[in-house]
Amino acid sequence: MCHRLMHCTHKYTHMKHHTLAVILALLFAFSIHTVTRAGHSTGNGTCTDDIIHWQNMIEKRTDAPLYEDSKVMQSKAIGAKVTGKTAECETLMEEALRMIRKTDGEYPTE
Repeated sequence: MCHRLMHCTHKYTHMKHHTLAVILALLFAFSIHTVTRAGHSTGNGTCTDDIIHWQNMIEKRTDAPLYEDSKVMQSKAIGAKVTGKTAECETLMEEALRMIRKTDGEYPTE
């Protein structure tokens, strides 16, 4: 039991700060995990990471010969994802990414 009101208030404030720190640490850990996954892995069964990777690349690759074809392929992939065909989405997104990815400094032309 608290004998002084000030002492009790300080005790609960410390607990609130500790709880807030734990919540923030968990949110930070979750956000790091999400960021490290987004756009940097393939074939993980979600297709979301492939979509994010493509979104991060597409406007940087407007000079790619297959730029417009990549946009069409991405649209097909989104259609597959919406209908629950995740494996098909991943296959289509990998093709969309291939079309705008440089290999040895060169874009694919077909």
